[in-house]
This record gives sequence, structure tokens and C-alpha cells, in this order.
Amino acid sequence: MNIVKLINLHKMFIRCLKLSVRIVDVDTVKIEKRLGGPVKRVFAGISNKLLFSIGVFNPGEGLNPHIHPESDEVYYVLDGEGTVHIGEDRKEYRINAGLALYIPSGTIHSVTNTSSGKLTVAFFIAPGTEPPIEV
Repeated sequence: MNIVKLINLHKMFIRCLKLSVRIVDVDTVKIEKRLGGPVKRVFAGISNKLLFSIGVFNPGEGLNPHIHPESDEVYYVLDGEGTVHIGEDRKEYRINAGLALYIPSGTIHSVTNTSSGKLTVAFFIAPGTEPPIEV
């Protein structure tokens, strides 16, 4: 192999290492206590445009009321049933598997598993660069 081909292969290898694509087995992500509830931070700190977490809540568990001052959030319920409280008046909404909920930045919100089974919710926060504030 000549030196030019070797250099080109090396450059291609370096470009591959810099790719931003990440593939994660969510089952291997450690559960952390966040906002009072168990959360798996799947993609955190790898982008300044998106934070992705999954909450796996037993009956009675959930996230305390909080806001994301500069970030919008989408909840997608993967499994189970529960309740979210949204806004200053903490309006209650029932949630269940297959439901998606958009929450604008600065909006108070919380989630609680009010069922007898597990509640699993995916959280997409954009840009997700600032920490949430409990209220």
C-alpha cells in the first residue's frame, strides 16, 4: 500500500471517530434520582441541542414540580398510566401509553404514577442545557 492510500485511510478513520451518532442500550443506563424520581439520562451532555431521559416510575413515584427556563419538553408515555400537573394552577391531565405531551419552556410541570403498575415516560428536552428548577 502506498503512503497516499495509507494517509487517506487514516483521515477516513479519524472522520469516523468524530461522528456524533450514538447508539445506547437503555437497559445499561444507570438510574439516577432527579427531581425526586428515578430517571435514566440516556443522552445528556453530548449535545447542546437535546437532552433525552427516560423515567421509570413505580406506583406513587414521579418528578417534583419544576420548570426548564430556556427549554421546551416533550413527554412520550411508553408504558403505564399516571397524571401530569401543568401550569401555575397545576391543571391535572391523565396520561397513558401512546400519549405525547408538549410543554413550553418556563411552564411548571410534574408527573406522578397514579396506577398500580410501572409508568415509563420518555423525556425530550431541547436544548436542555440549563438545569431544571424545582418550584
